[in-house]
Amino acid sequence: MKKPLLALLVILLMGGVGFATGWFLLRGTDPEQAANSAEGRKQAVLYKMPLGKFTFQVLQPTRILHIVIDMDVFISDATAFERLGSAAGRARLRDATITAASDLAETMLWVGKGEEENLDTAAMAGRIVLKLHGSFPSVHSAQINHFLAAGTPRS
Repeated sequence: MKKPLLALLVILLMGGVGFATGWFLLRGTDPEQAANSAEGRKQAVLYKMPLGKFTFQVLQPTRILHIVIDMDVFISDATAFERLGSAAGRARLRDATITAASDLAETMLWVGKGEEENLDTAAMAGRIVLKLHGSFPSVHSAQINHFLAAGTPRS
């Protein structure tokens, strides 16, 4: 008889301690402040879509510049991610990215020998996204994972 009564007393005591602790912890928060902090934490979810490696040749007056880019894009809408995740959608996005990156590579004619390593890849990714945004508005940002530029003398 003592054991069940003792177990019931411990359960009631622990319930009271839990209630008092919860009341003590939540006492300092204002409901409006809690709602604002919940909205502040709710950020847009970005879906990562790897596009793979692209290789470009840029013909310069004295040399040929070979550029290899490994790139991912981040899509801000789940339905757009599913649509672009299909084989046809991914191919269209990849083709548009190759076109945008090759247009950007052609403007790199001014890059001198040895300056390829100092290029800002984040700025290049931003320019590619700006060109993609017209055809694919759900593309939010891009990341260049690997950038390699090597020049060979032109004969």
